[in-house]
Amino acid sequence: MFKDITLRNFRTHKVTNIELHPVTLFIGNNNSGKTNFLAGIQHFSGLVRRGRPGHRDRTVKATRDLYPHQNKFANNQPIGFRISWNNAFGEITYEMEVYENQDFAGKAGCKEKININLFEVVKTVEISSGYEKATDAIALRGQIENDTSLPESEKRLCSYFFRDLAYTFDYHFQPSFLKGLVQNEPSQEIDEATSSTERIKIPAMLGHEGRNFQKIIAYLTQTEDESEKKTFARFTALMRRFNPNFYGTQYDSERSKLTWLFDLGRKATDRPLDGFPPNVLSDGFLKAGAISLLVSLRDLPALILLEEIENGINPGNVQELMNWIWQTTSPDKEGYAPQFIITSHSPSVLREFSDHLDYVYNFRFDKRNVQSDVRNLNDALDVLVGVGTVEGEIIEDEKTGKRLVKIPKYQLAELWYSGAIG
Repeated sequence: MFKDITLRNFRTHKVTNIELHPVTLFIGNNNSGKTNFLAGIQHFSGLVRRGRPGHRDRTVKATRDLYPHQNKFANNQPIGFRISWNNAFGEITYEMEVYENQDFAGKAGCKEKININLFEVVKTVEISSGYEKATDAIALRGQIENDTSLPESEKRLCSYFFRDLAYTFDYHFQPSFLKGLVQNEPSQEIDEATSSTERIKIPAMLGHEGRNFQKIIAYLTQTEDESEKKTFARFTALMRRFNPNFYGTQYDSERSKLTWLFDLGRKATDRPLDGFPPNVLSDGFLKAGAISLLVSLRDLPALILLEEIENGINPGNVQELMNWIWQTTSPDKEGYAPQFIITSHSPSVLREFSDHLDYVYNFRFDKRNVQSDVRNLNDALDVLVGVGTVEGEIIEDEKTGKRLVKIPKYQLAELWYSGAIG
């Protein structure tokens, strides 16, 4: 799993470090930097993905990879990214910098560094690219694969890490896209998604806004693949928990028509179910459907970014959605578990973190320094409880020794509405 992420000079983030958990929550006003941080993760994830051996374009360019993302007051300093990760076999710390360099055609250079630590080996291995000799290539992955002196165990650990980092997915679901009303880009067939690996096939096709959601559901409705039948069964079961009237979906291949079926209590035997086209379904139901689809997948990506999951959702149903996400982060029999970063403007979402305030980060925009100021909510409330401004309890975690703040759920909402947090 990913342990922490640091961004440097990326948009509004001068230096921002976030410790990651099974589910990490970002709160804060509009334009405080939440989306910018997610964009930073996706930007460097995309660069790592481009750096895989055999990719046709493994170079960085200033106009594409540096200038649009550089903090305006960074005084031309490089944009930087640092991430730590581990699994059952070892841990890795990876860094990348993109900087201006007039010696290259694209006028940008790239530096990469990785520290590899196998748990069964005491020594840490460090490999770098672009430090001794300047380069505009994203070359570290290829360098590791071609290093004959590096043991296979280290190479294997790096392969797992790069796979997890390269394929993170960011979603900000929009109703018009979820309903299939936006068709201004050519759609992909499921089997032609950006990679053939099972872990990213459907997540890649779904799209940032949920563009291909209806196509995916149509595919799952008629699939003969046993694994994907199980995915659809899990999806249907979750959606019935969200809306007990939901029955399932039906696809007419001759007319290429997907119908969503509901049991509205009709007594007539000839037509017990009512079918509706996607465009008349509620925004909140479809957003819940997209989240349900993701958490129903057998093999999820390592990191999923979800923006404003509460939009269009009845506050009473937020707890159900959060339960889906929490349950999905439980490790499987091999110890693998996906992680989520979500953003929210809702006290209903915040209340679901009342037992995990250290999983929450509060973003605000510092106008004086023109940058995002990010603080862990548990640490901030620790101070407020300590001086008596906020009523609460401070306990010490038995495993980590960390001070944890305990505040009733209702008080979190009051602090939100008062402007003290969020």
